[in-house]
Formats: sequence, C-alpha cells, structure tokens
Amino acid sequence: MFAQIVAEVLGVDAGEVHVVTGDTREFHWGTGTFASRGAVVAGSACHAAAVAVRAKVLDLASRELQAAPADLVLGDGRVQVRGDPKRGIALGALALKANPLRGAVRPGSEPGLEATAYFGPDRGSTANGVHAMLVEVDQETAQVEIKRYVVVHDCGRVINPMIVEGQIHGGVAHGIGNAFYEQLVYDEEGQLLNASFRTTCSHRDRRADRGDDPPGDPFAAQPRWRKGCGRGRRHPHRRAVRAGRSRTRLPARASRSARSRSAPIGVPS
Repeated sequence: MFAQIVAEVLGVDAGEVHVVTGDTREFHWGTGTFASRGAVVAGSACHAAAVAVRAKVLDLASRELQAAPADLVLGDGRVQVRGDPKRGIALGALALKANPLRGAVRPGSEPGLEATAYFGPDRGSTANGVHAMLVEVDQETAQVEIKRYVVVHDCGRVINPMIVEGQIHGGVAHGIGNAFYEQLVYDEEGQLLNASFRTTCSHRDRRADRGDDPPGDPFAAQPRWRKGCGRGRRHPHRRAVRAGRSRTRLPARASRSARSRSAPIGVPS
C-alpha cells in the first residue's frame, strides 16, 4: 500500500519502491500502527515525502532538460518533456546528478532526491461499516446456519482493492468464529483451561463463499479522502449475532454441552 502511494506520485512501478517499517536505525521517531491509522497517518506521510521528492525531481530535470517544470511529466521511471519523449532522463541518472561528487551544492538547493515528512491529522478519520446476517437457529441444539451475510463498508478512497477485499472477507470469517466459538474457560480455581489453539474450540468450517464486491473509487492523493479499514469489518459481528439470537430467546453463547453436540456453523446436521 505505501509503495503504491509513493509509486503513483513519482511515476514508477510499485515493485521498485522498497518499504522499510519499524527500523529504529532509519527512523528516530514514530508511534507504530494502531486504531486503523496505517493508511490515514503513515500513508499521508509517505505521500507528503513523495511529493517533496517529486518537486526536487522536476526542479533538477528542468535545468537538465532546459524546460519549465510545468512542461515535464513523470512516468515509467523517467522524467521527460511533454510531447517530446526523446527529451527525457531516467530518475536513476537524475539522482546521480543530484549528488555532485565535487564542487559546491547549488545555492538554495540540497543534494540528493530524498525527503522526510510527518503527518498528524487534526481530527479523526473514522470508517463506517454495517453488517447484516440471515440465520437459521435450531433451538434445541443451538445449531446455527448462516444463510446470508452482507457487509457494507466505507473506507474512503480505496488504495489497494485486493487488500481491502481480503480484510473484509477475513474479518467476517474471524468474526463468526469469535462470536460463536471463542471463549476463555476457567476451572473452579480460576485456572485457564484453553490457553492454546490445541484446547480452544475454533471456527472449524473453513468455507466462506465469495460475495459480490462493488467497485471502489480509485486512489486519490488527498489525505482527507482516506479512512481506515480495520474497524468496520470486524467489530459488528458479535452485535449481529446477539441480535439474531435475541429473537430466538437463546443465550449469546450455547452451553458447552450444546456446542459439543452441534455441527460446525454453516454445515447442516
């Protein structure tokens, strides 16, 4: 995702952008990722730094190519004069020229094609999500069969549709398991009995039918159009399950004996 943001600004392939995160040798300050802030905060910082590098590229290229910055375009790892592909230079070659081996740096400029930027939003950028499910419940065994599960999620302008799609589908699958199966079980002395995956009743039904995904908006550079994708796709599951169970007058979780007798969710008995 970060590579895509930088690549679009600089006109290079995303595969040519090397992303390093969480390395204190490279960064002297940072607070990590949490609260769905990756795209909103870190992505915006990456965009700001890329914009600063782009300005340096255009400034240097305008002198090398004897053209106004407004007449230059970036693409395919090159900067060239609009309408004249022969008048251009690769970004790698331009980077060498930006680091003079001898002589002084041009007044008002600095060597290299690099930049550091920080971003802190002045207000939250909250995503929105709604989950709805149609289920059938066996009131004797608490067996639940999900007939249909619908998710509507707004995460602003989508940067990488494949990542967002995977987060939503994966969040739904994990949420179903969390709502129906995951539970901390203690004995009478307060000892945790299921502290590992070997002793935890997990979501055994691995089937997750692919739904219809509406097309997302293309990525736009303005930070105000970005939202996180981590919350709306995984928080509403338990509430949707509780709403369904409340209609059947069943507890939010089946008893341990009922769970042991019931088949996995979505698999008819």
